[in-house]
Amino acid sequence: MIIISQAIKKIWHILLFFIIFFTILIVTLKHGISIENISFNDFKIEKLYIKLDKKLILRAQKLKIPKTSHKDSSNEDFLSLTNNIVWVDRLFSEIILENIEFEDNELTVLFYENAFHVDTAYLTLDTTFTSQENGLFIDVYNLAFKDFDINLSGTSNADIRHNIYDFNGTFVSHELDGKMKFHLENEIINYDVSDINASSLKSFMHELDVKLNLNEDVKNWIYGYIVADNYFVHNLSGKVDLKTQNFFLNELSAKGVSKNLKVKFEDSLPAAIVEEADIELKNETLYFKLKKPRWNGKNLNGSNLEIYKIFDEKNAGLILNLQTNSIYDKAVNSILKAYDINVPIEQKSGRNVGKISIDIKFDPLKVTPNGKFKAKDSKIDIAGAMFNVKEAIVEIRDDKIIVDAKDSGMDFFKGDIKVAIDATKEKGDINGTINKFDLSFDGEEIVKLKNLPLNASLDFRKKDVLFDILDPRMQLSFGDENTIRIDDISKIYDYSPLIKQIGLNSGNFTLKTKNFDDFEISLRNAKFNMPFLNKDGSKYDSDGFDIKIGENLITANSLSNNLNINIKDKKTEVHIKNMDLVIDNEVILSDKGSGKNKNLEFDGLNSDLFISDLNRTLKFLSYNGSIVKDKIQFNARPQSGNVSIIQSDKKFNMFANDITGDFVNNLFGMDSFEGGFFKLRIVGNSTDDLKGEIRLHGANLKSYTFYNQLLTFLNSVPSLIIFKTPDFTEKGFPVKFGKILFEKKGDLLNIIAIELDGSSADIGGRGTINLATKEIDVDLELRLLKDASSIIGSIPIVNQIILGKDRRLSTVIKVRGTLDKPKYSTQVLADTLMSPLKIIRNVLEAPFLIFE
Repeated sequence: MIIISQAIKKIWHILLFFIIFFTILIVTLKHGISIENISFNDFKIEKLYIKLDKKLILRAQKLKIPKTSHKDSSNEDFLSLTNNIVWVDRLFSEIILENIEFEDNELTVLFYENAFHVDTAYLTLDTTFTSQENGLFIDVYNLAFKDFDINLSGTSNADIRHNIYDFNGTFVSHELDGKMKFHLENEIINYDVSDINASSLKSFMHELDVKLNLNEDVKNWIYGYIVADNYFVHNLSGKVDLKTQNFFLNELSAKGVSKNLKVKFEDSLPAAIVEEADIELKNETLYFKLKKPRWNGKNLNGSNLEIYKIFDEKNAGLILNLQTNSIYDKAVNSILKAYDINVPIEQKSGRNVGKISIDIKFDPLKVTPNGKFKAKDSKIDIAGAMFNVKEAIVEIRDDKIIVDAKDSGMDFFKGDIKVAIDATKEKGDINGTINKFDLSFDGEEIVKLKNLPLNASLDFRKKDVLFDILDPRMQLSFGDENTIRIDDISKIYDYSPLIKQIGLNSGNFTLKTKNFDDFEISLRNAKFNMPFLNKDGSKYDSDGFDIKIGENLITANSLSNNLNINIKDKKTEVHIKNMDLVIDNEVILSDKGSGKNKNLEFDGLNSDLFISDLNRTLKFLSYNGSIVKDKIQFNARPQSGNVSIIQSDKKFNMFANDITGDFVNNLFGMDSFEGGFFKLRIVGNSTDDLKGEIRLHGANLKSYTFYNQLLTFLNSVPSLIIFKTPDFTEKGFPVKFGKILFEKKGDLLNIIAIELDGSSADIGGRGTINLATKEIDVDLELRLLKDASSIIGSIPIVNQIILGKDRRLSTVIKVRGTLDKPKYSTQVLADTLMSPLKIIRNVLEAPFLIFE
């Protein structure tokens, strides 16, 4: 009992102490306590006043509190305020704390008659509240989150017991204003914002970037690349954990609309103009549905864009979906080029329906395009090569581009082609069928292909695009200057009517053009079959040529400068120098040759003429001529005189004046005359059907075989010695004047009459020569220039027929064998008197109508 009594006594003493202490404290607080200055370590108070009047009255001019926790945001201040505001109403009737210093921050707390004001570095609150069952009803006049520049006003209900708060009001933040509701429970705010209006997002996005550390590209796309005159958000909802500052961005959702937008697909590109855009945020993706978008004058209806993973700095990106009925031209392509994607396709004209999606991953930058276009009746530039497209589908798959074209090609070819392009490697493959390939100029078919498989490659790594056809092998280059190169012409021989026609067998061919109207052609190491001979007698079958083709004009100049050609207004001029021209009349006048619709003029300098029909070479200093339709006209100047030839399919005329014996020898393929001057007239239907006349002055008959053997024969027959006058010398028989009439039928040359007048004797004759076998059947008459009329003067009629008017003595020599081995025979006087050969004088005395 004593122990119990002692314990109760001690407890009573303690309780008595506390009762006396609190009684004194209450009595003191009732009267109020004023303290001028209190300082304890880092804790300081200036002009403190405390009084108890039902509830406490707390006043202080300055209060410095050591830091015991880390609060450096409006979220933390707001959370702390919601946890402690209930005690303000329960314990205090008035609080005036003018200046509270908390490390580098200052704050003010005022409370009087349910009016509460708090001002911190991060938060300002002006409110009144009244008690209600389970909590408070709060009128929020201003709740400002300074670190995000957002101001709220409205009403709030606070369930103090369960620490639950609801707010309904409005907000203003930078350029934005609207309605806001939020529910705070367990330190998590669920908010719902609606009817947000804004004329700009610039400052708001800057603040959001500071708070959330947005990806720079995401920020630029939300505001920067996309700018509107007006923004309206129907609703935005989300939640925030105030304790952990988790914004639950993956659950953030919103819907809104913007008007009069300017959308820049890339900073260097002009902006698209959009009348209106529906905007939606869900699953961390911001969707823009564009209404009536136009860009560079193009209708982009159906286009949209989306910014995905907008809160993920490392995985954020954008998908730009463009849809257009406009042509896929340089302007559309510039969008891809702005992201270093080289799509070497550009539609110049026609119709097109298509869409393209551009996936742009921001960090690191990776751009992936995917699209599909359908073009009709178009001109499309593929890597610098212009194609005429009947119908084509163009697909873009990342860095791969597929073009499937039907009945399409260039101006000179059409086909069904499929082009597979690797945009990264800047190369491609082309396969399909060449339906028609016709490279022509002025009606001449240079290369002609039909229904052949096409296998080619495309290379656009350099400025000029290379188009390499594998079979037949041709290399095409397109750029500022377009080039077609064929390393071996023989590979396209079967496909080139022109090459066949001119007899071009091989060579290196390079064609250059800027507009496919004017061309420059380089032909090197050419092997051909042309109607020319070099001066050494070899065939002119190799050379190089520089060719220019322009409007109504073609020029071709050989590297040897021996052959130059001009074609203008369907008229061809050929200039030949230092080589001989071969004429094959059958080729010229046939459809296989130059053709019947050609208009050809030619001239030659230091150039001879080889007539293949006659197997003759005619030597000229110069000549000129023409082939018009089926008519050949030729004028030439040999060493002396002039020559003219006119020939058609039913006519052959040849005229020569003042030509020399050498030229006559060349013409007839013999060595019969030396010196002198000749006139020649030939008329006929062709070189195989003609008649002619030769007149000569001062020539020397000197055929080494024919004439020498004639001399030998005269010497061997004693009775003929009388006919060997001084004119018959070893050097030949001099002719003062002569006339030869002949005609030719095929290989048979018919000598109608020969009269060669010398100073002491004359030679006459007639007969035939087979030019193919060289067989000869000629009768010659040798006539002395002295009177022999006394022998046969008693026969008047015979006198007139045999002796003629001059009554001179003659004999007949028969020449047989061949031109190479002639054989001679004769009979004197009696046979001579009976010979009909003197009748040729009557023929010769009659005019030959060729000259007249």
